Amino acid sequence: MKSKVKVTATIDPDIIDAIDSYLKKTKNRSRSRLIEDILRSWYMEQKRTEIEKKMEKYYLSLSEDEKKEDKEWTKIAAESLKNLWE
Repeated sequence: MKSKVKVTATIDPDIIDAIDSYLKKTKNRSRSRLIEDILRSWYMEQKRTEIEKKMEKYYLSLSEDEKKEDKEWTKIAAESLKNLWE
C-alpha cells in the first residue's frame, strides 16, 4: 500500500470555518481525514457517472431485436431471483 501524500491547497476561509465548525460538532476527525473522505466520495461519484454513461451508450446502441432479447432475459433473471428468495 502506498503511503499518503501531503498536499497543500489554498481554500476560502469561509469553507475552512465551516469544516472546523463541523469537526467541533463531530469530535472524531481531522481536517485531513474529512477532506480525504470528501475527495473519495467525489471520486467514486465520478467513476459511477462514467459507468452509467458507458451503460447508457451501450443500451442506446442496441437494435430493437437486441432490446427485446434483453427484456426477456431481464424477466427470466427476475423470476429466477424471486424463486430463489421464496
